Amino acid sequence: MRNVRGAKELSKYLESIGAPISESTIFSLLREGKIPHQRPSPRILIFNLNAIDEWLNLK
Repeated sequence: MRNVRGAKELSKYLESIGAPISESTIFSLLREGKIPHQRPSPRILIFNLNAIDEWLNLK
């Protein structure tokens, strides 16, 4: 399973694939419930990159 931890790492991944999204935009999307993620504890965010890739195609 391909995962990254945190909005900063997700932002780096998205930039590397040519779909740059800033950390602040990622947090906005999180608040709106519009981006797939897991939150195993209140201060930890996990993003499955396969789910993110699918989300980008549907967006």
